Amino acid sequence: MKNSTKAVVGGFCVGAVLLYGWRWYVGQLRIRNFHLTTDDLNYSDRSAEDLASAHLIDLNSASADQLAALGLSAGSQERLIENRPYRSNLELVSRMILSQDEYAAIKDRVSVAEARVPVKIA
Repeated sequence: MKNSTKAVVGGFCVGAVLLYGWRWYVGQLRIRNFHLTTDDLNYSDRSAEDLASAHLIDLNSASADQLAALGLSAGSQERLIENRPYRSNLELVSRMILSQDEYAAIKDRVSVAEARVPVKIA
């Protein structure tokens, strides 16, 4: 092989290693910046009145105006409404309704009322 061919193949290999290394690094950052608490994992026994007194928005009964006040995009609001009911806040991320960044921005302002009630399936 000529030196120029070796240089091209070597450059391609180095570029591929850098590309996949960067993608791995960004994936690790995304996972590292996502923090869950036990409140995210637990089902809520609170009633809708309890949530209102704590100034939290119930995801299962919130109107479009209340969801808009959270600062979510129109597409995110539509997905939230279409995929009701929710049993925990974590379903927003696990069912890919909101991105991790969107969830992190609203998780302290929303909750689910009476989440232990079984979900009705048609």
